[in-house]
Amino acid sequence: MNPRRTTLAAALAAAVCAALAGCSTNADATPPPSTTSTGTATTAAAPSSSTSTPSSSTSTTSTTLDTAAREKQDRQDAELVWRKFDQLALTMASLPPDQAEQAFQQVAVDPQLPRLRSAYQTLKSRNEAGYGSDISFISWREPINGGNTATIHDCQDGSQGGYLDVKTGNKLTVGTANTPATGTLQRTPQGWRVSDAQIDQVNKCTPGV
Repeated sequence: MNPRRTTLAAALAAAVCAALAGCSTNADATPPPSTTSTGTATTAAAPSSSTSTPSSSTSTTSTTLDTAAREKQDRQDAELVWRKFDQLALTMASLPPDQAEQAFQQVAVDPQLPRLRSAYQTLKSRNEAGYGSDISFISWREPINGGNTATIHDCQDGSQGGYLDVKTGNKLTVGTANTPATGTLQRTPQGWRVSDAQIDQVNKCTPGV
């Protein structure tokens, strides 16, 4: 493994706020549109009304539309789960154990699921909790293509959030800006779930790129 990268869970478990950007919550209720290296799918022109029987382009157009629609829906669903997963970094410590476990299972599967549980216990034992918020900028470099695995690339600004001491209210850490994060999601019968999350604590990123 690249020594410059660390799992999101490790950052959470250590409650290190330099890694907060990889453990983020969404401050933007209307997130910016995703970018993709594959471009926007286009469709062929509709056949002429003078054609008495469907041409071969009709089925091609239909297939293209179906494929594009599914890709768009998959990305939207995966992004929603990723953002909810991020939110837990700053909110999990405020949840009672039963609610926390329910929240974890709604966004994660192994091996990320036990990492969330461990991070939760660590924060609780230290009497620490998240504060503030951050902004997440998601981009797509690889299409899902109807597969069961999705890879999300995120450029996160966590400079307005961090962790604090619950007893004193003193801020212990603050997040960093322009931090690259990568999430791997798996398709399950219950929907997309995060199976792995990593941040790059060394390099910087540009939102939307």
